[in-house]
Amino acid sequence: MIPVCTPFLMGKELEFVKDCLKTNWISSQGKYISEFEEKFAAYCNVKFGVATTSGTTALHLALAALGIKKGDEVIVPSFTMIATVFAICYAGAKPVLVDA
Repeated sequence: MIPVCTPFLMGKELEFVKDCLKTNWISSQGKYISEFEEKFAAYCNVKFGVATTSGTTALHLALAALGIKKGDEVIVPSFTMIATVFAICYAGAKPVLVDA
C-alpha cells in the first residue's frame, strides 16, 4: 500500500496535546493557536496570520478579504472539492465551473 499521508511525529506533540487537554484549550483559541498565527505570519513575512477551523472557512475568509460579494462570479475548476463551491456560495457569489 502507498500511504497518502504519513504523520511525522518526532517531537513534543504528545506533551502539547496533554497541555491542551489539561488547560481546556482544544479548539479555536489558546496559546498554541496564537503562537502558530504569529510564527506563520513571520514565516510568510506578513503582519498577521489567521488560523481557521477548516479549508472551507479559510477559502470563505479569503473570498471576503478579496471583496467577493453577492452577484460576483468566481471561476472554479470542475474537478474540485465541494468545499470550494460552498465557500463561494457562502460569500453570496456564483461558482462558475470550467473544465481545466
